[in-house]
Parts: sequence; C-alpha cells; structure tokens
Amino acid sequence: MLRYARPVGNRALHRTIGLLGGVIRHPAARVAVTLLALAIFVHSVNLGAALAQFGHLQGPWALLAMALAGLSVLASILEWGVLLRGAGIRIGWHYLGDWYMKGLFINQVLPAGIGSDAVRAVQVGRKVGHGPVIASLVGSRMAGTLGMAFWGLGGAVVISTVSHTTDVVGFAVFTGLMLLAWGLALVAELLFAKIRGRERPQRTWRTHHLTERFAVFLRSLGRYRGAPTALMLSILAGGIGWGLNVLSMEAFSRALGYDISWGVFALALPLALLVTFIPISANGIGLREGVLVFLLVQFHVPLATATAMALFVDFQLLPFAAFGGLVHLAEVTVKRAYRQLFQVGNLDGSLRIFYGGLHWLVAPEAIPDLTRS
Repeated sequence: MLRYARPVGNRALHRTIGLLGGVIRHPAARVAVTLLALAIFVHSVNLGAALAQFGHLQGPWALLAMALAGLSVLASILEWGVLLRGAGIRIGWHYLGDWYMKGLFINQVLPAGIGSDAVRAVQVGRKVGHGPVIASLVGSRMAGTLGMAFWGLGGAVVISTVSHTTDVVGFAVFTGLMLLAWGLALVAELLFAKIRGRERPQRTWRTHHLTERFAVFLRSLGRYRGAPTALMLSILAGGIGWGLNVLSMEAFSRALGYDISWGVFALALPLALLVTFIPISANGIGLREGVLVFLLVQFHVPLATATAMALFVDFQLLPFAAFGGLVHLAEVTVKRAYRQLFQVGNLDGSLRIFYGGLHWLVAPEAIPDLTRS
C-alpha cells in the first residue's frame, strides 16, 4: 500500500505550533505574561487616584455592594448544590457551603480559574463519587454562564444605541449557544453510547479506562433529564447570582460617587472575564483588569473610577475567601482537639476557649474524615 509523505512545510508548521503551545503552557511563561500585564496596567492608569477614591467611599452604598456580593456567593452555592442533590445525593448545605468557601480561599492563594472546582471535585468526590460531583460543577458553571448571557443580553437591549446594536446580536448568539450547549450536555450520554457501540474491540487498557470515566461523567449529566426541577433551580440561581453581582457593581460605583448603570457591567464584565479562559497568564490577572478599564472608559467612565471598579472586582470576594481560610483553620484545630481528647482526655487552655466556635464552623459530614486522619 502506498504511503503519502507529509509535506515538509506542514511538518515544520506543526512543529512550530507544538513548540509555541509548550512555551505558552509553561508556568514561567504565564508568570512572565502576568507580570507584564500588571506592569502595563499600572503604567496605563492612575493607580494612586483610584486608590484615593477608596478613602472617600459612601458607607451605605459600599455596605450594600458587599451585601449583594455575599448574596451572590450564596446563590452560587445553591446553583451547585441543587444539581448535586438533584442527582440523588443527599449532602448537607453546611458541608457544601464550607467547601465552596474553601475553594474561594484556594483561588486567592493559588490564582487559578479552576482551582476551586478541582479541589471540590477531588475532596467532595471522595465522599459522594467523582462523576456526580464533576457533573454538578460543570452544570453549575454552565448555569452561571447562561445567567451571565441573559443579563448581558438584557443590558445590551437596555443601553443599545446605533453603535451598540452588535452587542445585542452578540449576546443573543451567546445565549443561543449556551442553550444549545445545555441541550447537547443532556443528551451527550446517549450519543456517546452509540459511538462506543461502533468502536473496535481492540482497545488498550488506558483507552478503555478513560472512556469508562468519561461515560460515568456523561451518565451523571444525563441524570438531570430526570430532574428538571433541580436543573431549572440551578439555572435560576445562576441568573439571580449573576444579577446580584451586577447590582453589586452598580452599588459600588455609587459608593465611589459615580452612577454607572447595571447594563454597562452586564456588557463589560463577561467580556473581561473571557480573558481568564485564555491560557497565557495566571487566571487573567492584569489582563482582566486592563480589559475592564478599557471597556468602562468606552462608556465614558472616568479613568480613575474605572480603575477603582476593576480593583473592586478583584477584592470583593476577599472577605468570603478569608472565611474559607477560617473554615480550614477550624478543621485543622478540631482535628488537633480530637487528637488531644483521644490521648489525654482533655483540651489545653487555648483550645478550650475557641473549640466550641470552631467546631460549629466544621460541617458534621467532615468530622468523621477528621477523626480518621
């Protein structure tokens, strides 16, 4: 049988693309891009003027902004939890909330967009099974993204002008694609089963192992066809959570003394967050802030105010991430307390004082794991 040699030019092109991909994926390259983006961002804006605005915040509006951000976090926990429980897994909201907060803490310590999801998939998956947990995480991300698309479409309609009609079309297409993605996700198990049925029996162990795991994941996604209430609640929670986030941004703009419509944030935030999915920096740090400032300036927001809003996006989740760190500290302390109680039957002074409060922070489902380890 004749074999056709691949043209030399094609081989060189593939080799070059592979080399560039390897460079981009290297952690050192991402750190370098992140530092460069931060340097450009700091050089391009008046960071001092932006930080000075934080010293003149209108307290009630700032508190409202943080309260709305907190409610959006609760909506995100609900968005994830109803899918997990809709798959027939009965696990406490305390436990799910603790792991969500700890995930926020991990994202702050190790800047990575999926760091929180990865940890929850591993740790919660050990208790209830990795397939359902991964399916619930993917589903909650899709629910949040669909909510973001709906709000973006609404914002585009509200503030649309002749020069912004493309925004309406763009977000309408985005919403349609997300609805299509949900439809495909719900039937992917059936399609994958047909594909596997046509495969040749000569498969390696590794290939078989990977396809089995993928099939478990798709089967977990397919269960949501039989749980429409959980599915709709998750999408509703995703929409409410994103709306609360957008309103939080508007409230904080008022705290800065400048009224920016929620529609502006509904348009600008999704575009800025898309940068975090480009694997050239650490979670889009520096790039995300620069894109958001650029977009806000296009809507005639003063540069200092736009910069302050970009910083607020970075800092608004810090209190909740700190709470996640406190939960982790509580678990470490409770584990130490159980060890002391087992060894000497008593707690030392410091543990005796704080043990009750820290024990309350730890979800009951986590206690057996702590006592066994």
